[in-house]
Order: sequence, then C-alpha cells, then structure tokens
Amino acid sequence: MFGLKTATSTVLVGILLSAPAFAAHCPMDAKAIENGLANIEVSDQERSTIMKLHEEGLAAHKAGNHGAAESKLAEAMRMLLNATAM
Repeated sequence: MFGLKTATSTVLVGILLSAPAFAAHCPMDAKAIENGLANIEVSDQERSTIMKLHEEGLAAHKAGNHGAAESKLAEAMRMLLNATAM
C-alpha cells in the first residue's frame, strides 16, 4: 500500500529536483513545506528549524530576493526529506 509518508516524500523530492526548471516558485515550495510538516512527524527542534527557514525564505521572496528565498526553502525541504528518511 502506498503510504501518506511515501506520497509526501515523493512530492517533495519531485519539487526539489524540478526546482531549477521554475523561476520564482517560492510560494509553491513554501506550500509544499507546510504540507510536509502537516503530514510528517518531526522532532520539535527539526520543526522549529524548518519553520525558521520557511519564514526566512518567504521574507526573502517578499523582498524580491528570489535566489535567497529559493536557497532557504530548498534547505528546509532537504531537512524535511532527511527527517522522513529516518
């Protein structure tokens, strides 16, 4: 059976790998992180770090610094993916 954790991980990996193909995709990345956190168990420390990166990424996006935004959001997604691998 295809589990929710596997499905969420697959979606996050797909978004992460396709990231260079899309410009200014910050809101989609942010939503994927939010969905991942809603469906994947992570420690409080990991959740706090991921949310901090998420918020920094969105702030950079709103400021027009999309390179920094994509970097922060990608780091948050990597942390979330690593948490699912455990």
